[in-house]
Amino acid sequence: MGNTVRAFFFDSVTKKKKMKGGRKHLLLWAFRVINGTTKTEEGESVQINIIKGRKQRQGKIKVCAYCRVSTDAEEQENSLENQIAHYRELIQSNPDYEYVGVYSDFAISGFKEKRPGLQQMLSDARAGKIDLILTKSISRFARNTSIVLEATRELRELNVGVFFELQNINTLSCEGELMMTIVAAFAQAESESGSIGAKMVYRRKYEQGIPVQYLDRSFGFTKDEYGNFIPDENEAEWVRKIYEMAADGYTPAAIKRFLNENGVLTATGTAWLDSTVFRLIENEIYKGDYMMHKHFVNEERKLVRNRGEVDAWYIEDDHLAIVSPDLWQKAQDVIARKRAYLAEPSVVAEMSDENYPYRIKLFCAECGHPLYPRVYSNGNRLNWGCSGMKRYGKGFCDGINVPDGIVRTWEFEDNIYIRRSDAGKGINGFSYLKESSWKRRHRKKVFKSDMPKATEEHYPYMKRLHCGICGYRLTRHTNPKNGNVFWICSGNKHKGKDFCGGVRIPDQVVRTWGDIDKDIFIGRKADKDGKKRYGYSGEKPSRSWTGADT
Repeated sequence: MGNTVRAFFFDSVTKKKKMKGGRKHLLLWAFRVINGTTKTEEGESVQINIIKGRKQRQGKIKVCAYCRVSTDAEEQENSLENQIAHYRELIQSNPDYEYVGVYSDFAISGFKEKRPGLQQMLSDARAGKIDLILTKSISRFARNTSIVLEATRELRELNVGVFFELQNINTLSCEGELMMTIVAAFAQAESESGSIGAKMVYRRKYEQGIPVQYLDRSFGFTKDEYGNFIPDENEAEWVRKIYEMAADGYTPAAIKRFLNENGVLTATGTAWLDSTVFRLIENEIYKGDYMMHKHFVNEERKLVRNRGEVDAWYIEDDHLAIVSPDLWQKAQDVIARKRAYLAEPSVVAEMSDENYPYRIKLFCAECGHPLYPRVYSNGNRLNWGCSGMKRYGKGFCDGINVPDGIVRTWEFEDNIYIRRSDAGKGINGFSYLKESSWKRRHRKKVFKSDMPKATEEHYPYMKRLHCGICGYRLTRHTNPKNGNVFWICSGNKHKGKDFCGGVRIPDQVVRTWGDIDKDIFIGRKADKDGKKRYGYSGEKPSRSWTGADT
């Protein structure tokens, strides 16, 4: 008897003498059968009737393959193409196979679970499109033991096998998982050992003062014919302009707009962001210095900023500079003052009429909608933002965001309508009109929508939907950009995420549940492969929710 039988169901055991030892001997018996032994300890011949699994495949076996390479080197790209061609020919040449396709991931580490090719393959397997997956080895499938076991166990429950060519393991065989666990553990250990070795190589170079540079990936630099890093004058001209504007007091937002309006692209060919400008201004490479180990790969295989967790090395006069040290430092001083201002905490008190007597008297001068309090910087800063833009989007109103410190300096008793003006260098200025003056020339904007009103006529279940975490009622929320309707937790909306993490469920999901004639408490399970899952219970939660899947 071969050792590739998927499952054994013992129907009857026929022999002359009753077997001793009961279940213990029966298990020993099964083990010997798997290994080709069909005799008991007493030397008696036995006969075992094996009943096959109930699920039988009809027609051809639907077969796919999975390939992966971990770097974007040219030879790796060629390797991936060769693997895909190999499996395509292998599957299509077998008359018992139906070719499903080859799923692949390029330049992605096997230590990561979020790989597009892998996730698409698992999704198609769940949809019943795959019966068998071929792959070169366990390390190509994944270098993380938990990922290998979790994925293959789920596939086995779906009656989908994975065949690892190098190890000659089929996950649907009896001994497959044991062997796979052992080999996967070795693959993970090998990967971790290689990672540690690579880190040591870089560390030795750092300690010897040998820079490991990637300046050619930075805006403003290129390589000459000898492989030395030199300024790219076309881009270096813009770098100098950025530093001059920063030193002159222009905000990163203003510099960003200037660059984008002039069609200047980043080193990756994309538009500029505030954060991109910040990083460029603060980068020491533009004054000719270089810091090694500014970033490092942590235990989770993620590249993170080095904030003192590991040693770093700073090299002065490493390469040709684009800006002078004086200009570089002036830009740093301006940025530092801005950061210090943002870091300085302001008084954010409880939102009451006593603390903020003007809180219901502030309106946006562009659309006429009230301003609402916006607390940010870890609760240290308060601004007043336009509720019209928040609710209906920038297409409705460009909005306003005025610091509370400015509002406090004004003296007013009646409602005021605040407008924004450009104070130069990207800095916003603010002024206001009294309500009587504003209404003589303006009217409050009204958002036009075909969306039905939030009534029981259109939503008969609207008063029966509750949050499965805190028990508060769900309220309707509409997305003005696409017209989508969601039901969101009012506890989270009014009391914040510290009170309740909140539930947000699309109306189209609720409608699939049919008639809802009693209160239900809705929760959301963890996302799986990018798909959100929801469930509900008829019992009010006790701050922890476990409901039935939908």
